[in-house]
Formats: sequence, structure tokens, C-alpha cells
Amino acid sequence: MGEDYIAIYRRTGAFILALPLVAALPLLVQILQRGLIAAELIRLSQAVEFRVAMAVLNTLAMLVVSVIAIRWWRFGGDLARVWRIGPRVLIGAAAMIAIQLTDEYLFTRAGQFAADLAGRPRGLFVPVALLMWLFVSVPLFPWYVALLTDDRSLGFRQAVAAVRPWWLHGFLLAFGAFLPLIVIGTVLRLVMLMRFAGGGPGAWVLQIGMMLLVPLLILVTASAYFAIYRRVVPGDA
Repeated sequence: MGEDYIAIYRRTGAFILALPLVAALPLLVQILQRGLIAAELIRLSQAVEFRVAMAVLNTLAMLVVSVIAIRWWRFGGDLARVWRIGPRVLIGAAAMIAIQLTDEYLFTRAGQFAADLAGRPRGLFVPVALLMWLFVSVPLFPWYVALLTDDRSLGFRQAVAAVRPWWLHGFLLAFGAFLPLIVIGTVLRLVMLMRFAGGGPGAWVLQIGMMLLVPLLILVTASAYFAIYRRVVPGDA
């Protein structure tokens, strides 16, 4: 599995070097968000609308980066094919984000509900619920890649059947790929709270580090999806 992890990060790095502006889209959205807040251009009465607008922009940035990266890997960097995005790809992207957000919300709510029933802190239950969501979603990952790259040979049923023998392996592959980034982000956040809660240059350095982790996490996750797809469809289609 070590070779799989190396391939995931190698693909991520290659995409960043090839299309840095696309890879930086989530970072630019974060900079815009923080810039508007720092400049105090958002009034208190606009807070809800601002959060919704930023959530939409962040989701769109994540979707654009994921779609372009997956297509870039699948087509070997052939930009003519990468940008040839038809209605089926757009429908696939909409289906992917709708399923992802709905499932994540349902599992998160289930974790919160279980925590309330048990009388325990939600922080103990929600991560477990999200891990369950990731585990259940493993067969969807190669199907997403097929939708986003016009691969009509791999439908949902075929993806589930192909993934079933190594479902746990696929889960560990996806989880292990982005776990280091989550650990780094958690450490940075803890250092921020303990040492730089009052602000200062150190706080800005940590904030930049956390912002950089967002596009990296998006790309590593997409690369893990692609790695599972390649297990199902090993050759170039």
C-alpha cells in the first residue's frame, strides 16, 4: 500500500506544478473570505448571507479543482481532452457533490444524535460517524471518476461489484492518504489556540499554513479516488 500512497502524492504534486492556478482556486477563495473579514466590509446583519456565499464559493472551488485534476490524470495531461467538458460530466459533477454533501450531513447528524442519546460530547461521536461515511462511500469513488471522465464502461453496479473484494483496502487507502494532512491541520490549530490566540506574526504564519492545507487536502482526496478507480480500471481507456 506504500506504493499507492507515493503515487497519490506524486500525482498531486504533478498536477500542482502543471496547473498551479487551478490548484490554487480554494486558496484564493479563502484569501478573499479572510480579506473581506479583515477589512470589515461585512456587516453583522450580513453574516448569515456571507457564510452561505462563502460556503457556495468554497464548494464550487473544490468541485472545479477535483474535476479538472481527475480529468488531467485520466487523460495523461492532454489539456484538449481535459477541457472538453460535456453535459454528462456536468451532471456527474452535480451528482457527486449532491451525494457527498447529503451523505456527509446525514452521517454527521447521526453522530450528533448518537452523542446526545449517550450523553457524551459530540466530538467523540461525529468523527466516528464521518469515518463510517467514508467507509460506506468507497464504491462511489471509482464511479465518480468514471462520471467525470466520460467513462461509460463503469456504471454504479460495476463499481460496487469491482470494489467489494477489497472494500476495506480502499477505505484504508483513502483514509491513510489524507490522514497526515488532517493531523498537520489539527496540530497547527492547537498551536494557534495555545500560543497565538491573541494574534501576531506567528498567528498569520499558522493561518497561511492552514489555508495551504485546504487545496492539498482536496487534491489528495481526488487523487485517492483516482487510485481506487485505477484498481477497477487499470488500463488507459
